Amino acid sequence: MSFICMVVDGSYPHDIRVRKEAEALVENGESVIVVCPARKNDSREEKVNGVYIHRIGNNYSETKKGIFDILESFSNINPFFYFGLKTVFKKYQIDFLHVHDLPLAGTCYLFRKKVRRELILDLHENFPEALRTWFKWKKNPVIRWKNAVFMNPKHWSKKERKYCLKYDKIICVVEEMKERLISKFQIEEDKMIVVRNCEMKSFQNTFIENKTQSLFTKDIFSITYVGGFGPHRGLDTAIKGMPQVIKEIPHSKLFLVGKGNFDVESKLKRIVKENNVEEYVIFVGYRPFTEVSAIMSSSNLNIIPHNMDEQTNCGLPHKFFQIMMSKSLLLVSSCKPLKRIVEQYDAGLVFEADSSVDFAKEVIHAYHNYENLVHKTENAFDAVMNKGENWETESLKIIELYKDLSS
Repeated sequence: MSFICMVVDGSYPHDIRVRKEAEALVENGESVIVVCPARKNDSREEKVNGVYIHRIGNNYSETKKGIFDILESFSNINPFFYFGLKTVFKKYQIDFLHVHDLPLAGTCYLFRKKVRRELILDLHENFPEALRTWFKWKKNPVIRWKNAVFMNPKHWSKKERKYCLKYDKIICVVEEMKERLISKFQIEEDKMIVVRNCEMKSFQNTFIENKTQSLFTKDIFSITYVGGFGPHRGLDTAIKGMPQVIKEIPHSKLFLVGKGNFDVESKLKRIVKENNVEEYVIFVGYRPFTEVSAIMSSSNLNIIPHNMDEQTNCGLPHKFFQIMMSKSLLLVSSCKPLKRIVEQYDAGLVFEADSSVDFAKEVIHAYHNYENLVHKTENAFDAVMNKGENWETESLKIIELYKDLSS
């Protein structure tokens, strides 16, 4: 048996994008094996929903990942994955090597002569610009030095160009990322496809089945963010907008559902204190998935307030399409992909990215005109269910890619 071999430096099947792509291909008759690190208590080999999983190493941790990232940065080889893949190639026949994200591109390219067909590079984000943003609020001087030396955006931009030119096909997460690669590196358009982080239509059932949440009551005007915390997420913008919001809507509260690292959460809490909104901004932490669905659908306003940079202009989170299915009003910043889709379907509200003043203005507008804006929630739902903004439609792109490559 020959395989499409997907390689990911993450936990499978927990990586949503990798899982959806792998399972879509298996459902279409392809044989897929995913190579990923083995964490504590993980089975070394198993089969989940038709996808073969081959886990390498033992007790993989963030510390180990950090060390291997450094080695990859200056040598183009991640020894953990290099020796793990050598075992895989001895055991399995690999037709296609499908590499998830830029950091493993160099290591996997070393196996090009062992791959029977093409190499595919699946770029989950604008990685060089992400490096510029991710570590912005880090305080530890050692970590800051390590990131400046080994995770330098200019260095990784050169890697991005190098491997986008070398790989046979490039998968981008949004159209804006594709346009960036064409403009910046003169990558041929016909070697790239866009596969977005859409959700399956059946995801709507999570909102139907899960109605119970204990976070807020109906007497509160709830403004909710669900997801990871980071400098690029725009939570600082939303927090800074809250003093103006509570002047107009005294019973409003901003709920931040999720977590960030210590430096990020400390920074956000300082911003809360500086703006005297401790009573109005709630750090919720993690909640069970079933309750998160209920929180999203029950919230008066779900926000994706990303600050604008070259990373957020080249990405689109899964939760964007989830909120569209929740039938709750959506407010996004003017980052290009978010604004483009929301305005295309009249599916929500848009505020100027990085502007706390405009954020507050749109929240207040939503509060005073709520009934007149309900149609936007219906438009968002209809876009997903009936107009192709779903995984059933989006997955056809990756299925067709492999059909074309195999013919």
